[in-house]
Amino acid sequence: MTFRTPAAGLSILSLALLPMVGSAQARGPLEGQRHYPEHVAADLELWRSTLHEAHADPYRHVTKAALDRAIDEAIAAARVPLTAAEVTDLLTPVLQLIGDAHTRVDLPATVERSLREQVPLLPLAVRAVGPGLYVEEELKGFRSIPSGSRILSINGRSAAGILDTLAAIALSDANDSLFRVRQVERDLPYLLYRHLDRSPTFTIAFEPPSGRARTEQVMGLTGEEVRRSVRPENGPLLPWSAAHHADHHTTWLSLRSFHTDTLLNAGIKPERFVEDLRRDLKRDRSRVLVIDVRGAAGSELALAELVHSIYALKPYRVVQDMTVRLTAPPKHYGLCEPLPEFFATLAANYLPGDHGRYHLRPDDPRLEFLEPQPNAFDGKVYVVCDAFTREAAAALVMMARRAGRASIVGEEVGTNSLSSCGGRILRLRTPNTGLVFHIPLIRYVYEGTPRGPLDRGELPDHVFGVDARALATGRDLLRDALMEMIIELQ
Repeated sequence: MTFRTPAAGLSILSLALLPMVGSAQARGPLEGQRHYPEHVAADLELWRSTLHEAHADPYRHVTKAALDRAIDEAIAAARVPLTAAEVTDLLTPVLQLIGDAHTRVDLPATVERSLREQVPLLPLAVRAVGPGLYVEEELKGFRSIPSGSRILSINGRSAAGILDTLAAIALSDANDSLFRVRQVERDLPYLLYRHLDRSPTFTIAFEPPSGRARTEQVMGLTGEEVRRSVRPENGPLLPWSAAHHADHHTTWLSLRSFHTDTLLNAGIKPERFVEDLRRDLKRDRSRVLVIDVRGAAGSELALAELVHSIYALKPYRVVQDMTVRLTAPPKHYGLCEPLPEFFATLAANYLPGDHGRYHLRPDDPRLEFLEPQPNAFDGKVYVVCDAFTREAAAALVMMARRAGRASIVGEEVGTNSLSSCGGRILRLRTPNTGLVFHIPLIRYVYEGTPRGPLDRGELPDHVFGVDARALATGRDLLRDALMEMIIELQ
């Protein structure tokens, strides 16, 4: 399978230089210590060695030789002393060749913290609708730019150009372009400063929902200032919650996290929650169950199995295989955050296979088919997802559709539909630049047949994307449309 980079026609070198725009502007946390080429090369060689040794699936979209050539080009491009940020920019095309969203490099923690907390960033939350950017909220009290306004330009750069440029350097699983766009949408203030514009003020040309286009100048806000200026909501949203709508004979189940710790910290015991939900579905005589996993992620596949058990009518499992490429700590383990429990059990749980892979033992409980519960919900099921539905939440989408138990509504999920890397992450902290390289150690091969291309996320049965009208009204139009359809079908 050939992996295509999102910026078709750009060479590796030009793509690496693309994020450098604006680097000559005012000094800030990105303009810190510079590292000599030989020190950069030493760090990248450490990464290369650990990547080849430990990454669960590094050659799915690129050959080993081509990957080495790309790393060689990045090392060769470091001809003068570079900041940590400039080194990460050189690595963007290498990471895109790998085509795995969990394989990334982070700036040193002090630099990252300063960017997130202390520098003035664009004070807007935005949503991407088609090729345009729309204001979801202005992150200060004045509200000079109405929600739902279409942004025409920021400091003279067209909104479409900003979106295209930043999406081209984002990372995703293979060719999931929508996930790249959603990353820009979610983190535009940070990405704009990081790659394009470090101005403390922003001239915004925009077109409000009603009225003529106009221009406003807004001051940047630091992360600390944003927290002080945004009004608190009524209270934190529970990571799992369910609401019954009697007039629709429908229960709407919202799942925002697939991390057990997050649930337990919120006072939610997953098994007890599911048992109570089964009882409530029967008591309320629900005919329809909607499972909303928009924005949900988390690596714990057992939670996906648990949720699927609510409505499963035939045997099921999440994965048909799990593989690793090493059964002992890598050579440079001393520079990594330790994973003692993971490495202690590898040799016992995995057996050698082809192409240097070790496969999970066939008698491992994680590969067993689970029998449906006798009190499983047998009504209509919808699963609502978006591009930020990832990892275990995306696996739930795959299970529901491939079992024929649900109609999928929304967007392509952000995790690859055939297999993906994740689970345990090896974090290599390099001694010279201080960069932190993330290397996933487990490859998951999902049960069933993907819907759509093998280099994309699972595709929905019914596409429903972001609507600019919803930003002006604050309404969840997907929810409204789905509930209306449920009434009509009944």
